[in-house]
Amino acid sequence: MIRRLALLALLLAPLPASAFDLQGLGDALGVNPETMKHIEEGVRLTEALIPISDSQEIELGRSVAARVIGRYGLVRDRRKTYYLNLIGDALASRSDRPNLPYHFAILDTDDVNAYACPGGFIFVTRGALDMVSDEAELAAVLAHEISHVTERHIIKALQKSKLMQVGSEVAAEAFREHGALFTQMTDFATDALFKGLSKEDEYDADAKAVVYLDRLGYDYLAMDDVLRLLEQRRRMGLTKVLSQTHPSPESRIRHLTAAERDMGLPEPSHIRLANRFARYTESRKKPS
Repeated sequence: MIRRLALLALLLAPLPASAFDLQGLGDALGVNPETMKHIEEGVRLTEALIPISDSQEIELGRSVAARVIGRYGLVRDRRKTYYLNLIGDALASRSDRPNLPYHFAILDTDDVNAYACPGGFIFVTRGALDMVSDEAELAAVLAHEISHVTERHIIKALQKSKLMQVGSEVAAEAFREHGALFTQMTDFATDALFKGLSKEDEYDADAKAVVYLDRLGYDYLAMDDVLRLLEQRRRMGLTKVLSQTHPSPESRIRHLTAAERDMGLPEPSHIRLANRFARYTESRKKPS
């Protein structure tokens, strides 16, 4: 069945769906009608999506990031922010979209959370930074957020929304003029950020984070450890905001464990860099 579906995808790729009798082709390949229905719907949806370029995504992300900063404020600690960007840039350079201009900053809130705006604007809360215990765990948090950007989760949701049924020319003008429609796009993306993405997007970002951690040489099991830390805090009632926007850590651990079994991963590196993490993140007392 898998080979038949792969062959079907290959046959569909070069030409628009209208050039095929899809159901007839499915019958010839022995694909059941229900599966063919889902394939047809996917092809139609893909053809209908209005493209959003990297530059447009960055413009939208900058607008969303301004709202995130307006909501929480930033931690003005140059040392910690430098360290965050050092790790984030290294991970982003090994990601599937290394050419985006990524930016990383710390939000001034005790809430344990992190946010990925379109285009590479990524935030970690002070609470999340306080929760993790070594560099690998911090890298896991960042890798998860980078994965939301590389997989364009918010952009894909926007493309499927009613806002983008205006036509490609109107959408392009919205990005140029930053008028009412662009504001609505910003509203949509901000709501997606604060209200939460789909469970599938979160599971996807967890699994992709493991790949990015491994590419850079970190102990990829740090992603599992972060989820266990979140589960501990959930049981203590300390993750109310995160619990409203993400699947339960327990559920994420189950999905990630299953995904890791299928990845063919090497032995974990056990590189955690706890001492460097402590040097950059410990609070420094001002001289009296």
